[in-house]
Amino acid sequence: MVLIGDMSSIFTVGWISGFTTLLVTKNHIKAKRSRDIIYVGFSITLHLVCVVILLIYILMHKDADWKSSFTILTRILFLYLCVLMDTTLTTLWNWKISSVLSRLRTFDRVTKFSNPSKGKKFRIICPIAIIVTFLYSVITGYVTYSVESRIRIFRGLVYFLTSYVANMQIIIFVCFVYLIRERFQHLCYMLTFSKEDKLIVSDRSNEHFTLQQIWWLHCSLVNATETINSVYAVQLLLWVLTMSINVLSRIYTLNVHKLSDYGKIRELMMVISCIWNLLLITNICHTTAYQANRVGELLFSPSSSASMKRVFLQENLEAAAYFQLRKVHFFTAASIIRVDLPLLLSVRYFSRRDSS
Repeated sequence: MVLIGDMSSIFTVGWISGFTTLLVTKNHIKAKRSRDIIYVGFSITLHLVCVVILLIYILMHKDADWKSSFTILTRILFLYLCVLMDTTLTTLWNWKISSVLSRLRTFDRVTKFSNPSKGKKFRIICPIAIIVTFLYSVITGYVTYSVESRIRIFRGLVYFLTSYVANMQIIIFVCFVYLIRERFQHLCYMLTFSKEDKLIVSDRSNEHFTLQQIWWLHCSLVNATETINSVYAVQLLLWVLTMSINVLSRIYTLNVHKLSDYGKIRELMMVISCIWNLLLITNICHTTAYQANRVGELLFSPSSSASMKRVFLQENLEAAAYFQLRKVHFFTAASIIRVDLPLLLSVRYFSRRDSS
Protein backbone atom coordinates (compact mmCIF):
# COMPACT_ATOMS: atom_id res chain seq x y z
CA MET A 1 0.00 0.00 0.00
CA VAL A 2 1.26 3.45 -0.93
CA LEU A 3 0.32 6.35 1.34
CA ILE A 4 0.42 10.03 0.49
CA GLY A 5 3.22 10.32 3.06
CA ASP A 6 5.42 8.08 0.91
CA MET A 7 5.31 10.84 -1.72
CA SER A 8 6.01 13.67 0.73
CA SER A 9 9.36 14.56 -0.92
CA ILE A 10 7.55 15.65 -4.09
CA PHE A 11 5.17 17.92 -2.17
CA THR A 12 8.00 19.36 -0.08
CA VAL A 13 9.97 20.28 -3.19
CA GLY A 14 6.81 21.76 -4.69
CA TRP A 15 6.25 23.93 -1.63
CA ILE A 16 9.89 25.09 -1.60
CA SER A 17 9.63 25.92 -5.31
CA GLY A 18 6.58 28.04 -4.52
CA PHE A 19 3.95 26.48 -6.76
CA THR A 20 1.82 24.57 -4.23
CA THR A 21 0.55 24.99 -0.67
CA LEU A 22 0.08 21.22 -0.31
CA LEU A 23 2.25 19.76 2.43
CA VAL A 24 1.81 16.17 3.59
CA THR A 25 2.48 14.27 6.77
CA LYS A 26 2.21 10.50 7.16
CA ASN A 27 -1.24 10.04 5.64
CA HIS A 28 -2.94 13.38 5.16
CA ILE A 29 -2.47 16.92 3.89
CA LYS A 30 -1.82 19.76 6.27
CA ALA A 31 -4.35 22.55 6.39
CA LYS A 32 -3.28 25.55 4.37
CA ARG A 33 -1.75 28.38 6.39
CA SER A 34 -1.74 32.11 5.67
CA ARG A 35 2.04 32.23 5.37
CA ASP A 36 1.99 29.38 2.83
CA ILE A 37 -0.54 31.26 0.70
CA ILE A 38 1.50 34.48 0.92
CA TYR A 39 4.68 32.62 -0.04
CA VAL A 40 3.05 30.94 -3.04
CA GLY A 41 1.38 34.20 -4.05
CA PHE A 42 4.75 35.94 -4.04
CA SER A 43 6.27 33.13 -6.12
CA ILE A 44 3.48 33.25 -8.70
CA THR A 45 3.74 37.05 -8.92
CA LEU A 46 7.49 36.81 -9.49
CA HIS A 47 6.88 34.22 -12.18
CA LEU A 48 4.30 36.52 -13.80
CA VAL A 49 6.78 39.42 -13.84
CA CYS A 50 9.32 37.22 -15.65
CA VAL A 51 6.74 36.15 -18.22
CA VAL A 52 5.57 39.74 -18.82
CA ILE A 53 9.17 40.92 -19.33
CA LEU A 54 9.74 38.11 -21.81
CA LEU A 55 6.52 38.91 -23.69
CA ILE A 56 7.40 42.62 -23.91
CA TYR A 57 10.84 41.73 -25.20
CA ILE A 58 9.41 39.43 -27.89
CA LEU A 59 6.94 42.11 -29.02
CA MET A 60 9.57 44.87 -29.09
CA HIS A 61 12.32 42.84 -30.82
CA LYS A 62 10.86 41.02 -33.78
CA ASP A 63 13.58 38.49 -34.41
CA ALA A 64 11.19 36.25 -36.36
CA ASP A 65 8.10 36.52 -38.57
CA TRP A 66 4.72 37.20 -37.04
CA LYS A 67 3.64 33.54 -37.19
CA SER A 68 6.64 32.41 -35.14
CA SER A 69 6.16 35.29 -32.68
CA PHE A 70 2.48 34.42 -32.28
CA THR A 71 3.34 30.74 -31.68
CA ILE A 72 5.93 31.63 -29.04
CA LEU A 73 3.53 34.03 -27.30
CA THR A 74 0.77 31.40 -27.28
CA ARG A 75 3.06 28.74 -25.80
CA ILE A 76 4.31 31.09 -23.06
CA LEU A 77 0.82 32.25 -22.09
CA PHE A 78 -0.61 28.72 -21.99
CA LEU A 79 2.30 27.42 -19.90
CA TYR A 80 1.98 30.23 -17.37
CA LEU A 81 -1.79 29.76 -17.28
CA CYS A 82 -1.25 26.06 -16.46
CA VAL A 83 1.02 26.95 -13.54
CA LEU A 84 -1.28 29.71 -12.26
CA MET A 85 -4.51 27.70 -12.46
CA ASP A 86 -3.05 24.60 -10.81
CA THR A 87 -1.59 26.60 -7.93
CA THR A 88 -4.80 28.57 -7.44
CA LEU A 89 -7.28 25.69 -7.67
CA THR A 90 -5.34 23.22 -5.52
CA THR A 91 -5.02 25.94 -2.86
CA LEU A 92 -8.69 26.89 -3.12
CA TRP A 93 -9.91 23.28 -3.06
CA ASN A 94 -7.50 21.96 -0.48
CA TRP A 95 -10.51 20.60 1.44
CA LYS A 96 -11.58 18.49 -1.54
CA ILE A 97 -8.17 16.84 -1.72
CA SER A 98 -8.34 16.20 2.03
CA SER A 99 -11.75 14.53 1.59
CA VAL A 100 -10.30 12.26 -1.12
CA LEU A 101 -7.50 11.13 1.20
CA SER A 102 -10.05 10.60 3.97
CA ARG A 103 -12.03 8.22 1.72
CA LEU A 104 -8.85 6.32 0.88
CA ARG A 105 -8.00 5.95 4.57
CA THR A 106 -11.51 4.59 5.21
CA PHE A 107 -11.04 2.06 2.41
CA ASP A 108 -7.70 0.95 3.88
CA ARG A 109 -9.21 0.49 7.35
CA VAL A 110 -12.22 -1.49 6.15
CA THR A 111 -10.26 -3.79 3.83
CA LYS A 112 -7.15 -3.91 6.04
CA PHE A 113 -5.16 -3.03 2.93
CA SER A 114 -1.46 -3.00 3.73
CA ASN A 115 1.67 -3.53 1.64
CA PRO A 116 4.66 -1.76 3.25
CA SER A 117 7.12 -2.82 0.53
CA LYS A 118 5.40 -0.62 -2.06
CA GLY A 119 5.63 2.37 0.24
CA LYS A 120 9.37 1.84 0.65
CA LYS A 121 9.82 1.65 -3.13
CA PHE A 122 7.96 4.92 -3.60
CA ARG A 123 10.09 6.67 -1.00
CA ILE A 124 13.02 5.86 -3.29
CA ILE A 125 11.27 6.48 -6.63
CA CYS A 126 9.97 9.97 -5.72
CA PRO A 127 13.39 11.58 -5.02
CA ILE A 128 14.71 9.99 -8.21
CA ALA A 129 11.81 11.51 -10.18
CA ILE A 130 12.55 14.92 -8.62
CA ILE A 131 16.25 14.74 -9.53
CA VAL A 132 15.59 13.57 -13.10
CA THR A 133 13.00 16.31 -13.65
CA PHE A 134 15.33 18.94 -12.20
CA LEU A 135 18.31 17.86 -14.34
CA TYR A 136 16.20 17.70 -17.50
CA SER A 137 14.90 21.22 -16.85
CA VAL A 138 18.44 22.49 -16.13
CA ILE A 139 19.67 21.06 -19.44
CA THR A 140 16.73 22.66 -21.25
CA GLY A 141 17.55 26.00 -19.66
CA TYR A 142 21.24 25.71 -20.54
CA VAL A 143 20.49 24.81 -24.16
CA THR A 144 18.17 27.83 -24.35
CA TYR A 145 20.96 30.00 -22.94
CA SER A 146 23.27 28.68 -25.69
CA VAL A 147 20.68 29.26 -28.45
CA GLU A 148 19.53 32.79 -27.67
CA SER A 149 21.57 35.82 -28.66
CA ARG A 150 19.83 38.38 -26.40
CA ILE A 151 19.06 38.29 -22.65
CA ARG A 152 20.39 34.75 -22.69
CA ILE A 153 20.53 34.22 -18.92
CA PHE A 154 16.99 35.51 -18.41
CA ARG A 155 15.53 33.35 -21.18
CA GLY A 156 17.38 30.28 -19.99
CA LEU A 157 16.10 30.85 -16.45
CA VAL A 158 12.50 31.28 -17.63
CA TYR A 159 12.69 28.07 -19.68
CA PHE A 160 14.10 26.19 -16.70
CA LEU A 161 11.52 27.46 -14.19
CA THR A 162 8.52 27.01 -16.48
CA SER A 163 9.53 23.51 -17.53
CA TYR A 164 10.35 22.37 -14.00
CA VAL A 165 7.24 23.79 -12.35
CA ALA A 166 4.85 22.45 -15.02
CA ASN A 167 6.41 18.97 -14.87
CA MET A 168 6.26 18.82 -11.07
CA GLN A 169 2.62 19.89 -11.00
CA ILE A 170 1.75 17.08 -13.40
CA ILE A 171 3.67 14.59 -11.23
CA ILE A 172 1.65 15.68 -8.18
CA PHE A 173 -1.60 15.02 -10.09
CA VAL A 174 -0.31 11.59 -11.14
CA CYS A 175 0.52 10.82 -7.50
CA PHE A 176 -3.04 11.55 -6.36
CA VAL A 177 -4.63 9.45 -9.09
CA TYR A 178 -2.17 6.61 -8.53
CA LEU A 179 -3.33 6.31 -4.92
CA ILE A 180 -6.90 5.82 -6.15
CA ARG A 181 -5.90 3.40 -8.89
CA GLU A 182 -4.05 1.19 -6.41
CA ARG A 183 -7.22 0.86 -4.30
CA PHE A 184 -9.35 -0.02 -7.33
CA GLN A 185 -6.77 -2.62 -8.30
CA HIS A 186 -6.93 -4.11 -4.83
CA LEU A 187 -10.73 -4.15 -4.99
CA CYS A 188 -10.52 -6.21 -8.20
CA TYR A 189 -8.06 -8.53 -6.48
CA MET A 190 -10.55 -9.10 -3.67
CA LEU A 191 -13.28 -10.53 -5.88
CA THR A 192 -13.39 -14.29 -5.36
CA PHE A 193 -16.55 -16.02 -4.19
CA SER A 194 -16.83 -18.54 -1.40
CA LYS A 195 -19.48 -21.23 -1.18
CA GLU A 196 -21.63 -18.98 1.00
CA ASP A 197 -21.76 -16.26 -1.68
CA LYS A 198 -19.39 -14.16 0.41
CA LEU A 199 -16.62 -12.18 -1.20
CA ILE A 200 -13.22 -13.14 0.16
CA VAL A 201 -10.17 -10.91 0.38
CA SER A 202 -7.59 -13.30 -1.03
CA ASP A 203 -4.33 -13.60 0.91
CA ARG A 204 -4.78 -10.16 2.47
CA SER A 205 -7.20 -10.72 5.32
CA ASN A 206 -9.67 -13.21 6.72
CA GLU A 207 -12.56 -10.79 6.34
CA HIS A 208 -15.66 -11.70 4.30
CA PHE A 209 -17.53 -9.05 2.30
CA THR A 210 -21.01 -9.15 0.85
CA LEU A 211 -21.89 -7.69 -2.51
CA GLN A 212 -23.46 -4.70 -0.78
CA GLN A 213 -20.19 -3.99 1.00
CA ILE A 214 -18.23 -4.25 -2.22
CA TRP A 215 -20.77 -1.88 -3.77
CA TRP A 216 -20.17 0.60 -0.92
CA LEU A 217 -16.37 0.37 -1.23
CA HIS A 218 -16.54 0.89 -4.99
CA CYS A 219 -18.90 3.84 -4.59
CA SER A 220 -16.55 5.43 -2.06
CA LEU A 221 -13.59 5.15 -4.44
CA VAL A 222 -15.65 6.44 -7.37
CA ASN A 223 -16.66 9.48 -5.31
CA ALA A 224 -12.98 10.08 -4.52
CA THR A 225 -12.16 9.80 -8.24
CA GLU A 226 -14.86 12.27 -9.22
CA THR A 227 -13.72 14.69 -6.52
CA ILE A 228 -10.08 14.67 -7.65
CA ASN A 229 -11.30 15.02 -11.25
CA SER A 230 -13.31 18.10 -10.27
CA VAL A 231 -10.20 19.65 -8.68
CA TYR A 232 -8.07 19.03 -11.78
CA ALA A 233 -10.65 19.40 -14.58
CA VAL A 234 -9.44 22.86 -15.65
CA GLN A 235 -5.78 21.86 -15.37
CA LEU A 236 -6.37 18.73 -17.47
CA LEU A 237 -7.85 20.85 -20.23
CA LEU A 238 -4.95 23.31 -20.11
CA TRP A 239 -2.32 20.55 -19.91
CA VAL A 240 -3.73 18.67 -22.89
CA LEU A 241 -4.04 21.84 -24.99
CA THR A 242 -0.62 23.21 -23.97
CA MET A 243 1.27 19.97 -24.51
CA SER A 244 -0.48 19.35 -27.84
CA ILE A 245 0.25 22.88 -29.06
CA ASN A 246 3.88 22.55 -28.02
CA VAL A 247 4.33 19.17 -29.71
CA LEU A 248 2.74 20.21 -33.01
CA SER A 249 4.33 23.67 -33.21
CA ARG A 250 7.82 22.46 -32.31
CA ILE A 251 7.68 19.56 -34.77
CA TYR A 252 6.64 22.10 -37.40
CA THR A 253 9.58 24.34 -36.39
CA LEU A 254 12.01 21.43 -36.68
CA ASN A 255 10.79 20.60 -40.17
CA VAL A 256 10.38 24.09 -41.61
CA HIS A 257 12.91 26.42 -39.99
CA LYS A 258 16.67 26.21 -40.21
CA LEU A 259 17.89 25.88 -36.64
CA SER A 260 21.32 25.61 -35.07
CA ASP A 261 22.34 22.34 -33.43
CA TYR A 262 21.45 23.72 -30.00
CA GLY A 263 18.14 24.98 -31.38
CA LYS A 264 17.27 21.50 -32.67
CA ILE A 265 18.24 19.95 -29.34
CA ARG A 266 16.01 22.35 -27.41
CA GLU A 267 13.00 21.81 -29.65
CA LEU A 268 13.49 18.05 -29.53
CA MET A 269 13.83 18.06 -25.73
CA MET A 270 10.63 20.07 -25.38
CA VAL A 271 8.78 17.69 -27.73
CA ILE A 272 9.96 14.68 -25.70
CA SER A 273 8.99 16.38 -22.44
CA CYS A 274 5.49 17.25 -23.68
CA ILE A 275 4.86 13.78 -25.10
CA TRP A 276 6.07 12.23 -21.84
CA ASN A 277 3.71 14.44 -19.83
CA LEU A 278 0.79 13.53 -22.09
CA LEU A 279 1.73 9.88 -21.70
CA LEU A 280 1.78 10.18 -17.89
CA ILE A 281 -1.59 11.95 -17.75
CA THR A 282 -3.45 9.72 -20.21
CA ASN A 283 -1.94 6.49 -18.90
CA ILE A 284 -2.81 7.11 -15.24
CA CYS A 285 -6.34 8.30 -16.13
CA HIS A 286 -6.95 5.41 -18.53
CA THR A 287 -5.66 2.66 -16.22
CA THR A 288 -7.53 4.05 -13.20
CA ALA A 289 -10.80 4.14 -15.14
CA TYR A 290 -10.11 0.62 -16.45
CA GLN A 291 -9.57 -0.80 -12.94
CA ALA A 292 -12.68 0.99 -11.63
CA ASN A 293 -14.92 -0.30 -14.42
CA ARG A 294 -13.39 -3.79 -14.20
CA VAL A 295 -14.96 -4.35 -10.77
CA GLY A 296 -18.47 -4.60 -12.24
CA GLU A 297 -17.23 -6.79 -15.08
CA LEU A 298 -15.68 -9.24 -12.63
CA LEU A 299 -18.84 -9.37 -10.54
CA PHE A 300 -21.39 -9.79 -13.31
CA SER A 301 -19.56 -11.28 -16.27
CA PRO A 302 -21.25 -14.43 -17.74
CA SER A 303 -18.40 -16.62 -16.51
CA SER A 304 -18.39 -15.35 -12.92
CA SER A 305 -19.77 -17.43 -10.10
CA ALA A 306 -22.14 -14.60 -9.18
CA SER A 307 -23.77 -14.54 -12.62
CA MET A 308 -24.46 -18.26 -12.44
CA LYS A 309 -26.55 -17.87 -9.29
CA ARG A 310 -29.98 -16.59 -10.37
CA VAL A 311 -31.20 -16.00 -6.84
CA PHE A 312 -28.06 -14.01 -6.09
CA LEU A 313 -28.66 -11.74 -9.06
CA GLN A 314 -32.38 -11.33 -8.45
CA GLU A 315 -31.74 -10.10 -4.93
CA ASN A 316 -29.14 -7.59 -6.10
CA LEU A 317 -30.58 -6.00 -9.22
CA GLU A 318 -29.86 -2.53 -7.87
CA ALA A 319 -26.19 -3.36 -7.41
CA ALA A 320 -26.04 -4.83 -10.90
CA ALA A 321 -27.62 -1.67 -12.34
CA TYR A 322 -25.19 0.49 -10.38
CA PHE A 323 -22.08 -1.28 -11.72
CA GLN A 324 -23.51 -1.22 -15.23
CA LEU A 325 -24.42 2.47 -15.28
CA ARG A 326 -21.77 4.14 -13.11
CA LYS A 327 -18.69 4.06 -15.30
CA VAL A 328 -15.55 5.96 -14.36
CA HIS A 329 -13.83 8.29 -16.82
CA PHE A 330 -11.66 11.38 -16.43
CA PHE A 331 -12.88 14.53 -18.15
CA THR A 332 -11.52 18.01 -18.63
CA ALA A 333 -13.51 21.13 -17.72
CA ALA A 334 -17.07 21.11 -19.09
CA SER A 335 -16.47 17.50 -20.24
CA ILE A 336 -14.88 18.81 -23.44
CA ILE A 337 -12.27 16.04 -23.63
CA ARG A 338 -12.28 12.55 -22.17
CA VAL A 339 -8.75 11.81 -20.99
CA ASP A 340 -7.85 8.26 -21.97
CA LEU A 341 -5.61 6.28 -24.31
CA PRO A 342 -7.42 7.26 -27.58
CA LEU A 343 -6.61 10.91 -26.77
CA LEU A 344 -2.88 10.18 -26.74
CA LEU A 345 -3.15 8.19 -29.98
CA SER A 346 -4.92 11.12 -31.67
CA VAL A 347 -2.14 13.52 -30.64
CA ARG A 348 0.47 11.13 -32.03
CA TYR A 349 -1.53 10.81 -35.26
CA PHE A 350 -1.63 14.58 -35.81
CA SER A 351 2.04 14.96 -34.90
CA ARG A 352 2.95 12.36 -37.52
CA ARG A 353 0.85 14.15 -40.11
CA ASP A 354 2.50 17.43 -39.18
CA SER A 355 5.99 15.93 -39.50
CA SER A 356 5.22 14.42 -42.90
